[in-house]
Amino acid sequence: MLLHYNWLQSYTVFGNDGEIGKVDDVYFDENMWTIRYIVAKTGKTFLSEKVFISPVSIEKMDINEEVIRVGITQDEAQKAPDPGEEAVTRKYEKDFSHYYRMSPYWLGTGVWGNAASAREMVYEEVPVRAEELEDNQSHVHQAKLVTGYELSVKDDTFGKIEDMLLDESSFRIKYFVADTKKWLPGGKKVLISPEWVEAIDWGKAQINIDVTREQIESAPEYLSKIDLTDERERELWFHYNK
Repeated sequence: MLLHYNWLQSYTVFGNDGEIGKVDDVYFDENMWTIRYIVAKTGKTFLSEKVFISPVSIEKMDINEEVIRVGITQDEAQKAPDPGEEAVTRKYEKDFSHYYRMSPYWLGTGVWGNAASAREMVYEEVPVRAEELEDNQSHVHQAKLVTGYELSVKDDTFGKIEDMLLDESSFRIKYFVADTKKWLPGGKKVLISPEWVEAIDWGKAQINIDVTREQIESAPEYLSKIDLTDERERELWFHYNK
């Protein structure tokens, strides 16, 4: 099932012993385009604390109730490593994985390491390597900041990211929902796969896509009220010659 990123901000996270907080945002990595952290606000004020939760901890997502149930306690969530206002570096991610006794997602050949899915990752003690302690680079990005990025083909912009469609089982970003109404005649919303990304200019807030303007103009319009079936996805990829 596909989830809208924008929907998540109305979800509440519940742990083994009660409510942890409201979903504030998610972080994804640009290599696998996968959600690595859910950020939950633990209070109702602007100054509320935020806690990071891995999809590995998710036991169930209730779409109708807008609830995410995780297999950790409120205390565990609040005592987990917190990057504060700093970037989420690899060092922080290593500390986070070590705290929850889980194998780091980047160690392995799959989207979730060597596991078939986030829920199947093995919890284990992983020794800290010296080079990881010194890695202060950020490998993940805040989805809220990327929403609004312009999409372009050969420096010709055609729209901006309005939303993202997430795969509930893998937590991968399957599609960007691009709003083209300010760029193309009679604009519409279209779906763009992260697999078609050629380059990202973080400074310009722009993502270059390997498609043509003509393909965008004639692309099937995305309507959220119509289910994105396997057949519709095949038609979409066929349209873009992918």
